[in-house]
Amino acid sequence: MPNELDLDVIVVGAGHAGTEAAVACARLGARVALITSALETIGQMSCNPAIGGVAKGTVAREVDALGGIMGRATDLATLQFRMLNRSKGPAVWAPRSQCDRGLYRRAVRSLVEKHPRLVTVQGTVARLLIDAGSMQVLGVETLEGRCFGASAVVITAGTFLRGRIHIGTETQLPGGRAGDPPAIHLAEQLERLGLTVERFKTGTPPRIDGRSVDYSRLERQDSEIETFDFNWSHFWKAQRRGADGNTRHPEQLPCWITYAGPEVKRIVQENIELSAMYGGAIASRGPRYCPSVEDKIVKFPDVDRHQIFLEPEGHDTAELYVNGLSTSLPAKVQLDLLRAVPGLEHAFMTRPGYAIEYDYYPPTQLDATLQVKSLGGLFFAGQINGTTGYEEAAGQGAIAGINAGLRALGRPSLVLGRESSYIGVLVDDLVTRGVDEPYRLFTSRSEFRLTVRQDNALKRLAPTAIELGMFSGEEVAVVGRRLSDEIESIAIAEQTSVRPQEADAILAEAGGSALPHAVRIVEVAKRQGISLSDLFVATDVGKHLSREAVMTAELEIKYAGYFERERIQAEKMRRMGDLALDPELAYGEMRSLSFEARQKLQATRPLTLAQASRIPGVSPSDLQNLVLEAHRRTGVNRA
Repeated sequence: MPNELDLDVIVVGAGHAGTEAAVACARLGARVALITSALETIGQMSCNPAIGGVAKGTVAREVDALGGIMGRATDLATLQFRMLNRSKGPAVWAPRSQCDRGLYRRAVRSLVEKHPRLVTVQGTVARLLIDAGSMQVLGVETLEGRCFGASAVVITAGTFLRGRIHIGTETQLPGGRAGDPPAIHLAEQLERLGLTVERFKTGTPPRIDGRSVDYSRLERQDSEIETFDFNWSHFWKAQRRGADGNTRHPEQLPCWITYAGPEVKRIVQENIELSAMYGGAIASRGPRYCPSVEDKIVKFPDVDRHQIFLEPEGHDTAELYVNGLSTSLPAKVQLDLLRAVPGLEHAFMTRPGYAIEYDYYPPTQLDATLQVKSLGGLFFAGQINGTTGYEEAAGQGAIAGINAGLRALGRPSLVLGRESSYIGVLVDDLVTRGVDEPYRLFTSRSEFRLTVRQDNALKRLAPTAIELGMFSGEEVAVVGRRLSDEIESIAIAEQTSVRPQEADAILAEAGGSALPHAVRIVEVAKRQGISLSDLFVATDVGKHLSREAVMTAELEIKYAGYFERERIQAEKMRRMGDLALDPELAYGEMRSLSFEARQKLQATRPLTLAQASRIPGVSPSDLQNLVLEAHRRTGVNRA
C-alpha cells in the first residue's frame, strides 16, 4: 500500500512524551506527524492535574529550556502555585503548579499546532512498517488502513499497550485510561519482534463534586503565584488575561487539606480482599512513591492518619481531584472511604478511582539516545520505558524526539550527561540500570543537585538547543538577555557598595549585625537570610534586571565554594563521558574483566566509560581493565 505521506519522523501517542517529541522534531526542521487515537485528548492530564514538584519542577524547566511546551502550557493553565522546600533555602526550591485540566490540554494542542512542519493525525497505530533485511523502521500503518512513511518512529504509548483497568476484583475493563480503548495490535507486534516485555501497574483516585464538600472542616491552602513562570519566553503571555487582571496566569484557586483517619483505616482493612491490588487480580508492581490508600494502610499500620489534598480540576467544573486516596477497591467501598473523611461526609463521587496494568519494555533495551538497540530508527519515551510521572515522560520525549529528528536529518545524536541535567540522570538511570518498579525522579538520584537547579535550567541547556538550531532568532535574543542579566547582576554586586543606613533594616530583619562602614554588596549577600534583590532595591541599582536572573546570581554568590567543588566533580565525569566505547566491543572475550562485568557490559553495551562505571556489578578494577582492553581493540575514542 502506498504511503499517504512521507515524513522524517512519526510520533505515536500525544501525551506529555509524545507532544514534546513531536515539537522537538519540528524545531529541528524535521517533517513530523503526531498520531493519536483522539485529537481532543492531545496533552491530556490522565491523573493529577499538576506539573512540577521536587526534581520534577526542575525537569519541567529543563524541557522548557530545550524548546519544549510543558512550561508554556503550565503557565497558561496554572490555577494554584506553590514553591516547595522554601524552608530549605533557594538552592533546592521546587516549583509546582496545579493546572486547569481543560486549559492545559487546549494550550498544549495550540502550541503543537503552531509548528508548520508538524501535522496531527487521528488514528490508532496497528503496526510498524519494517525493512526485514536491515531491521530498520520505515513507517507505520493505522487500524484505519492509512500508511505513513518515516525513517524514525517514536512510540510514547503511556499506559495504552494492552492496558487493563481494575475496579475491585470483579470489574476488569480493557482500556488505556478510563473511556479510551487499549492498543493491542502494536503491543503484540513489539512482542513478536523479540523485545522483552513486562507489566507495571499504576492507579488514580476518585473524583468528587466540590459542591458536596463541607469546606468549613477543611484547611485552606492558597496559591503563592508571586511572579514565577516555568517558561523563559515572554512572547506569548499577553494571549491570556485572568479574571483578576493577571496577564500571566488564570485566576488562582485554593486547594484544601483533610485527612484519612481511623475510620478510613477500618474500612480498608475490612475490605482489603476486594482490592484488585490485594485480592489477586493484579500481580505487577506499582509506584512505591505514589502508593494507594490500601498500600498506606497495610505498609504503615502505625500511622494514625494520612494527608489528603482536594485539588480543583479547573475553572469550568466543580469537580475535585482527591489526591492521596488512590485505590482499586470497588466503587461502593470507595464511596464509603470518601464519606469517612472529614469534610466529605456527604461527598458525591463523580468518577471512581481505578488501577491500570500495562505493558512496558525494560529500558536497558535502549541506547543512550532512547533508540531501541535491535531496531534502527525506533525510539521509546515515557511510561513504555517503565517510568511514572508527567515530567519524566516529557523529559524522555524531548530526548527521543531530538534524537529521532537528528537521525532522520543525518546529524549526530545528542546525549545529555548526568552532570548537565536531571534529564541526563533520568535517561542514564533507565538505559544503564534499568527498572524494577515504576521509575520516579528524586533530587537524591543526582550527584550534582546543587549546580543542577530549577533556576539555572536555561543557562545549562539553552546553549544546546541553540547549537542544534531549535530556537528562532528572537528566542535566541531573549535567552541572551536573560543570561546577560545574570552576569550583570554579579558585576553590579561586585562593584557597588551598600552603606550602613541602607542595609540596617535588611540586616535587622535577618537577625544580622549592622555594617561598620560601606561594604560591597557581594560580601553582604553572602550572609544567610539576606536577599540580593533587597540589597539592589536598597541601593537603587539593577532595576532593569530580571527577578530570576538576580536570584540565580544570589545563589552563585552565596554558595560559590560548594558549587565550585561540585563543578570540579562534574568536569571529571564529563571527561569520562568523552571516552567513547565502540558499541560492538566483544566484552565476552575480555578475560581481564570479572565474569559478572562481562555479562553486564555485554547486555548494556555502554557508549562511554562514564556509562560503564554506573553499571551495577562493574567494579573500579573492571573499569581500569576495560580501558586497556578497549585500547587494545582500538575501540576507544574521544566522543
